[in-house]
Amino acid sequence: MKTIFETFKKSIYCPSFYRAVADAPFYDAIRFYAKFVGILALIMTAGLGVLLVPQGVAFVRDRAPELVKKYYPVELVVNIEKGQATANVSMPYMVPVADNTVLPKDSTFKNMLVIDTTSEFDKKKFEEYRTYALLTKTDLVTTSNQGHITIESLQKVPRVTIDQGLLFSWVEKIRGSLPVVTIIGLALTFMIVFFGYLMYLVPLFIFALVPFCIARLKRVTLSYSGAYKMSLYAIAPALALKTIINIFEVFFIPSYFTLLVFMLIIALNMREEEELTLFENNTISK
Repeated sequence: MKTIFETFKKSIYCPSFYRAVADAPFYDAIRFYAKFVGILALIMTAGLGVLLVPQGVAFVRDRAPELVKKYYPVELVVNIEKGQATANVSMPYMVPVADNTVLPKDSTFKNMLVIDTTSEFDKKKFEEYRTYALLTKTDLVTTSNQGHITIESLQKVPRVTIDQGLLFSWVEKIRGSLPVVTIIGLALTFMIVFFGYLMYLVPLFIFALVPFCIARLKRVTLSYSGAYKMSLYAIAPALALKTIINIFEVFFIPSYFTLLVFMLIIALNMREEEELTLFENNTISK
C-alpha cells in the first residue's frame, strides 16, 4: 500500500519518474493501475455507502409502505401473462401525484402512473398523460425529469398478479433482508465502479497520443508503448480528483475533465525546462 501511494505522489509531478516508466516493463504499469483504481473503487463505494445507505434503509423501513398505500389503490389489480398486461379498472386509469409530493421546479408531471392496457405505446399520448410511468398492453414506459424515455417490454416478465398486498409483501421481504441487500448493493457498486475505471484503458490509447506528440515536437525518442505506459500513471491523479468530486459533489464535472487534468500532468512532467533530462541521450537524429 505504501508503495502505491509513493508511486501516486510521483505520478503527480516527477519528470525523472516519467522518464523511467517510459522504459519500464509494461506489466508494472498495468499492475499499478489495477491496484490504484481498486483503491479508488473502494473509496467511492465507502463514500456512497456512508451517504446513501442510511437514506436507503430509512426509505425501505419508513417510507416504502407509505408510498404503496399512497400510490397503489386497494382496488387495482394488474395481471401480466405471456407478455401482455390487463387490469380490472377502466382505461386510462391514472394515479395522480400526491399534493405533498416534492417535484423538480420545472416539472410538468401530474401523474405517477397511468395504466392503458387497451393499446400499445404512443409517444403523443404518453406526453399528454404527463406521467412518470405508463403501463400499456405490452410495455412499461418510464421517463426521467430530463425527458429521457425508457421502454421495457413485458415479454420476459413471468406470469404475475400485482395488487397492493403483493407490493406490501415485497416491501416486508426487503425490510427483513436489509443487511444482506445492503452488502450485495455495496458489492455490486464496487464492481461497477471498478470496471468503470478499467474502461479508461481504452481511451488511454488515444490519450497516449498527447505525450507521444509532445516528444515528437521536442525531437526526443518516445515509443507509442512508452507513451501509453506514461499515460497509465498520468491518469491516476485525474481519476483520484474525479472520485473525490463525485463523492462530495463539489461541482459539475464536464465529460472532458479527466482529459484536461491528464494533459496538465503530462505537460508539467514534460515541460521545456526538463527537456535536457527527459529521455536523456535519446535525441532523434535529424
